[in-house]
Amino acid sequence: MIPAVSILVPVYNVSNYIERCAHSLFQQTFEDIEYVFVNDCTPDDSVEKLLRVIEQYPNRKEWIKIIHHEKNRGLAAARNTAIDNSSGKYIQHIDSDDWIELDMIEMMYNKAEAEQADIVVCDIILKKLRTEELFCDFVPQNQEDYFYHMLEDKACSGSLCNKLVHKKIQKLPGCRSVEGLNYLEDWHVTTRLYFYAEKIVKIDKPFYHYNKININSITALKIKKHYENTKLFYELLEDFLKAEELYEKLIEIVEYSKVSLKVSLFIQTHSYSLRKQYAWLFRDIEMKYISRLRLGEKLMLFFTHYRMYFLAHLTQKLIGLKNNFLA
Repeated sequence: MIPAVSILVPVYNVSNYIERCAHSLFQQTFEDIEYVFVNDCTPDDSVEKLLRVIEQYPNRKEWIKIIHHEKNRGLAAARNTAIDNSSGKYIQHIDSDDWIELDMIEMMYNKAEAEQADIVVCDIILKKLRTEELFCDFVPQNQEDYFYHMLEDKACSGSLCNKLVHKKIQKLPGCRSVEGLNYLEDWHVTTRLYFYAEKIVKIDKPFYHYNKININSITALKIKKHYENTKLFYELLEDFLKAEELYEKLIEIVEYSKVSLKVSLFIQTHSYSLRKQYAWLFRDIEMKYISRLRLGEKLMLFFTHYRMYFLAHLTQKLIGLKNNFLA
């Protein structure tokens, strides 16, 4: 029997969080769920903790798969392995340091079936160190606007995890993660999903809890691979846009997002040398869009553009202090 929903969960270095995540998945009010966990050679006891939680849910056991990678291959590869081993009509990605509301799958599935939708979206609760923040995702009313708004990456979240996706588009070759692209890998996939989707609908409820306090998360600390992945992400995006004859139409959106992301990386990077090493990234277009940035971002871009790296580093420290105060 084909399950209604497959929940796909990559597992790597989440010992402090996997139990809360697993309980929220196995306690779902919806019964017809297949679970696919991918152990990406985690170095800690995450899998052992997961197995102990599974023993508490005998009614779920026969619908649980744990796939083991022989070596660590990264988040993108783990997502692909999970997709390849799933059989549900709909696919729901969950990060193993996050958790979900207990009626999320039931509500998302019922909405998908009632609306005959390719994708169902919900809102997100961002769990910070001292506060929680509600992110209300946005879904355009018109199909022709789906891709445009996802490409802008402003009102639309690039995350896969707050989206229930029909397998007919999730399993398209262009909608798979690119192995080695472990930063921006979700956005790479969601842009393609939004391009191919015929109907996307939304439930205005925050079912998904996104953990922003996991210091081991790939998004927590920006290092060299984030810059290299950013470069690869835009190379792949531009190839896609050119193949679909959309590059000239959307070039300004792409260029501005490049500059905006570069500034974000520089602000989140603690390494003076990395900021200096990647000062060249998108330098040919950055001054074209500097007026759109906030003051701190403008200063960061200006100082790196003119090789005043000490002042750029000082700007990062000041912005970091401000962000920590507001966290």
